[in-house]
Amino acid sequence: MASKKKQSQRGDLLQQEDVLQAVVIADSFNVRFAPITQKKPRALLSLVNVPLLDYTLEFLCSAGIQEVFVFCCAHADQIKKHISESHWNSSTSPCVVTPIVSEDWRSVGDALRDMDSKNLIQSDFVLVNGDLVSNMQLKRVIQEHKHRREKEKTPVMTMILKHASPGHQTRCHEEEVVVAVDTATQRVLHYQKAGNQKKFEFPLEMFQDHSDIQLRYDLLDCHVSICSPLVPQLFTDNFDYLTRDDFVRGILVNEEILGNTIHINVIEDEYAARVSNMQMYDAISKDVISRWVYPLVPDNNISSDSTSKYSYGRHNVYLSKDVTLARGCRLEEDVVIAQDTCVGCNTVISHSVIGRNCQIGQNVSIQGAYVWDNVTIEDDCCVTRSVICDNATLKKKVIVQPGCVLSYDVVIGPDVTLESGKIFVSQPQVEADDSFGDGDLGDSLPQKVPELDPQIVGSDGVAYPYRPSTDNEEEMEDFVNDMWGLHIHSEDDASSPASTPGPTPPSSPGPEDGDDIKLVYNEILDTLQRAVDENISNDNVVLEVNSLKHAYNITIKEVNILVVKAILEFPQRGIAAMQPTQLFTALKPLLSKWMPVFSNYIKSSESQMDCLLALEDFCITHDNTAAILIKILQVLYNSDILSEEALLVWHRDSHDTEDREASQALRKQVQPFIQWLQEAEEESDSD
Repeated sequence: MASKKKQSQRGDLLQQEDVLQAVVIADSFNVRFAPITQKKPRALLSLVNVPLLDYTLEFLCSAGIQEVFVFCCAHADQIKKHISESHWNSSTSPCVVTPIVSEDWRSVGDALRDMDSKNLIQSDFVLVNGDLVSNMQLKRVIQEHKHRREKEKTPVMTMILKHASPGHQTRCHEEEVVVAVDTATQRVLHYQKAGNQKKFEFPLEMFQDHSDIQLRYDLLDCHVSICSPLVPQLFTDNFDYLTRDDFVRGILVNEEILGNTIHINVIEDEYAARVSNMQMYDAISKDVISRWVYPLVPDNNISSDSTSKYSYGRHNVYLSKDVTLARGCRLEEDVVIAQDTCVGCNTVISHSVIGRNCQIGQNVSIQGAYVWDNVTIEDDCCVTRSVICDNATLKKKVIVQPGCVLSYDVVIGPDVTLESGKIFVSQPQVEADDSFGDGDLGDSLPQKVPELDPQIVGSDGVAYPYRPSTDNEEEMEDFVNDMWGLHIHSEDDASSPASTPGPTPPSSPGPEDGDDIKLVYNEILDTLQRAVDENISNDNVVLEVNSLKHAYNITIKEVNILVVKAILEFPQRGIAAMQPTQLFTALKPLLSKWMPVFSNYIKSSESQMDCLLALEDFCITHDNTAAILIKILQVLYNSDILSEEALLVWHRDSHDTEDREASQALRKQVQPFIQWLQEAEEESDSD
């Protein structure tokens, strides 16, 4: 009672001032995450071991929002419980979070109409989804929106869009839009989802009435909107508005009649994205681990669970307390492991998230996977780019191929291989057997109960293939095909690039790939020059290089190679010929200065090989660098950039190069260093 009284008093206090309010739509009103969301709402799904809703509330709280209404429909009891048990419900919480529940809502429009009937909104408010992850500075956008409304009464909404060129990893195909805006006022003149269209039509009147227009295809709709109090009323007046997109189209069509306008605010360097499908779940998870969403990172304890505290280590490895790591296991890079989890010997984990209280056996390989809480993975299993939900079990020697989803309590194995894109649930889906005719027999219809197939799920398996109902078959097919961006193409589609699904952007063709590489290389050299001239930090150097990667859509392998070559060339840039001794004197302090840049890109065994091949390729065309290669290798080895194993593999294996003789000469030149490594290894083995 005391806690309710305190919350009531705080609510009364908030009503006396012009409070900042937000509305969170915690229901997606689709089955994009089925069957996972049959037991848990999307807003509570675990993203890097934190419920999605916590990211959204943390973002709103950091923006100074004082009152948040969370509208929930499916599994509303779980959301209410989560909020009541979280720190958002404590007396020290900087904002009041109130769940609003109804089982009758079928769309965002229904929720906003209900909000209007209850008269909850008193002033401008922020409208977001409960699956938003963002670190943007929202206060600035709110102030701009309010300032615009003070000057004129027509603006009813400011939509926040993020600059994301085609090919950007967080650019969601479902959210691709084409927007026409007035350059001076950023008022939206035309807005439409791109879908699979390759051609777009714009009204002629738009060009006749406005002299300066921007047509933009490089924006990601974050579904963050600053709304005036008029917005809920407009939803009430128009029952055909089911989504925010319906609202935007309606306002643009009836603009001359109603006099309402919509504006956009484009963010550049800040982060904002929705976990709208499994591809985005994977992309945003990686961004959180790679600290693109700082301060929303694992070691900052975002979750309401006070026990979920992580230590941050090299190569983006995050470990919670009470994690047991057996001797010989390897956590390569981009790994998060929650508390009370045990990892067996000789197990390799990379680019993955492991939940609480998981038991992982020996000789297990987990690559790019998301393992939730209380999961058991026995010896000799291999999991690649898949999701394993709470309480699932993999028996010995199970191989899970990319794109699989194992729902709650599923048991697979032993000794089976799951094909790519398969989805399993622990309970059979009972279907009515209508083979007796089309009569209305109601509940008297016999029920088909599928049997377990040990050839698919193993002799101890308890798992049934998930089959969507008829009315959502198309959505579920998209869910499987687009998972992780791993679209399954037929042979006829093999010639089209799988990594860039969707329409061709309405713009002129870009330069050839070779030209792109040259441009990026020169840009990296310019970045290094600015770093020296303006004393730019290594973190900013990495950010600039990463932005080049996304802008030119090149691979991480190409980035690794270009960064290494650029650092080697930098001290001799613009100089005709440097003597080897002079070159090493100039290069050594630069290697030391930019060692954190090396560390950021050269992490895994694959990236170490990229580094060595870049060194080899550069030395073949630069004799003065070749003369000091042995010293460069020693510096990188002593700095833990290159491992002994990588150096030995590179020296032993012969690679195809344009000048094979020069390649062999380089290996011969560094032979004394390689021999020293081999002797040190033999001494270590004998000890």
